[in-house]
Amino acid sequence: MPIRIPESVFQKYYDVIDSTITDIFGIDCELIYVDKVEEIVDDNDNYPDNLTINPNRRRNDVQKRGNKIIREIERKETIRLKVYWDSKHWVKVGAGVVLPDTAIQTIFFDDDLERVMKANYLSVHNKIKDKKEYRFVKHGDPWPMGLRHYRYYGCFWERA
Repeated sequence: MPIRIPESVFQKYYDVIDSTITDIFGIDCELIYVDKVEEIVDDNDNYPDNLTINPNRRRNDVQKRGNKIIREIERKETIRLKVYWDSKHWVKVGAGVVLPDTAIQTIFFDDDLERVMKANYLSVHNKIKDKKEYRFVKHGDPWPMGLRHYRYYGCFWERA
């Protein structure tokens, strides 16, 4: 005999979890997108600025290719996430998940999944950003979580 759970139970669960993300435990973070912009420059200067055999090995936000300059520009967007800093409090995903000590776990709404997937970096906790910026890179793909597995997603991030 199957057990039938009323829809009101699920709705109450969603209300509680929504409030933990939006009000109680959620913190404002920034998703950082890196866009490459190409500019054409009429410059006859063809001497390299870097005095090295391979200038591509040096980290530089500006690259010259012939008469084109390619720049990396950061775009930032605010998002509200529930962040778990300590691995003891992480929501269990499966056995054998090994991450660095500086990794975090975030939980967010399914509406934000596309934005998280496109982001290159995550800057955690906007309120303390002027004192210390914590920048992270996605460690794997986000996964669905919660009851019915369609409303919330979790993601691991490691320190960049």
